[in-house]
Amino acid sequence: MRKATAIYIVGVLIACAFMVGFWMASRDAVSVRAAAPSEALAQTTDSAPELAMTPHTFRDVAKRVSPAVVSITFRKAVKTSRTSSPFWFFQDQFGFGRPGRRQRQPKEQEHWSTGGGTGFIIDKSGLILTNNHVVADADEIDVKLLDDREYRAEVVGRDPQTDVALIRIDAGEDLPVAALGDSSKLQVGDWVLAIGNPFGYDHSVTVGVVSAKGRQIGAGNYDRFIQTDASINPGNSGGPLINIYGEVIGINTAIAGLRTGIGFAVPINMATAIIPDLKEHGEVIRAWLGVMIQPITPDFQESLNLEKREGALVSEVVADSPAEEAGLEIGDVIIEFDGQPVKSSQQLPEMVSLLPVGKKVKLQVIRDGKTKKLRAKLAQKPSSEVAEKREGKEREGLGLTVRDLSPETIKRFGLPVNMQGAIVTDVRFKSPAERAGIKESDIILKIGWKQVKDANHFYRLIAELEPGTHLVLIYRAGNQFFVTVDIKDE
Repeated sequence: MRKATAIYIVGVLIACAFMVGFWMASRDAVSVRAAAPSEALAQTTDSAPELAMTPHTFRDVAKRVSPAVVSITFRKAVKTSRTSSPFWFFQDQFGFGRPGRRQRQPKEQEHWSTGGGTGFIIDKSGLILTNNHVVADADEIDVKLLDDREYRAEVVGRDPQTDVALIRIDAGEDLPVAALGDSSKLQVGDWVLAIGNPFGYDHSVTVGVVSAKGRQIGAGNYDRFIQTDASINPGNSGGPLINIYGEVIGINTAIAGLRTGIGFAVPINMATAIIPDLKEHGEVIRAWLGVMIQPITPDFQESLNLEKREGALVSEVVADSPAEEAGLEIGDVIIEFDGQPVKSSQQLPEMVSLLPVGKKVKLQVIRDGKTKKLRAKLAQKPSSEVAEKREGKEREGLGLTVRDLSPETIKRFGLPVNMQGAIVTDVRFKSPAERAGIKESDIILKIGWKQVKDANHFYRLIAELEPGTHLVLIYRAGNQFFVTVDIKDE
């Protein structure tokens, strides 16, 4: 009996142990399955180390970076006109005489105009990054540190095209430095902090996220800003945009109006690429290819039979430029530059400018539907910057009246003496040409890829066009560019 009871008790214990083990295994399996999506998500994110956010994260970053942030005050002399005397009427003792003598006489007066901005120290010797528009044309620049020490600053170098400037102070001692990050690793949705001097309230800290990358705001060829909703106001210009690791990933530069929550920062990688030139030359020595380019619109994609809306459409090749020597032609679509794909026309100028003068690069273009490989040796960008300032985007179509380019017309408009084409004398309202943006006095150079020799030749080429979208190359006010004209089936 006792033996049977003992066997029974042992059996019960074994059963209980088995049930407990089964329950724990099931719980672990559920836990593993629940964790799987997180692990998969982690594998798809950037390889940068993750930082656990705490209630003190922003406080710690602000405390660490603020000593390297400076307030900038600038003064420049300006001239204004004012009346020479408030008692102008009594300059004639009786208030009579010639009216001209009794009128207020404007007098030019010089006075100081002041403003403010922000900067951050990038070298312990006192080198400071800020915006070009903060210090441009300033006669005096004063810098104040977090501990209220003030120093007179000098400009080391400026670059208006990226709106970046480098200034220097001499504090007589090593200064705290802001760590520079890698803006290429920045992702939309990342937390960021802005530290600056808005409305004179120095070292103000605001927090937000990266709202967009590569934003174009019409600021020129290097128009690829970081957009953030971290509050940026007048006076923040030149200050750092910082990630949660305490690294500067942008220079706060512009806002889309007050109280909009939309601010823009120059990516720090764009600034670090030009710092050596600013230190050595005081300006940026940029490489130059020598082409005018346009974006690939849906109309261009259709007329060029492109598979993707990617690349940069060449609308002009500058004479005696690296592009001309390489064999680039009007109508080529540049899809690869120096081994990197060209996704858009806005990307190409930056790609060129970041390379050293004299570098030999490979290009891949689409010409007449076929891929072609070319080689170019980059030259120094002309100081006149003609190559990058001449841009346009219009084109022509039917509903035009044109005439030959006479010697008188060529002389009157200052055109090249050997120019061929036809000048527009009339554009019919609501015509394909008018809808495409063609205007009187435009000169039509090409229909498709065929050179227009004169007015009669223009009309012959137009007569041969099939219904659809066609490219037209025009010349206007020193610029030449493509437009698309949509010819309807009658």
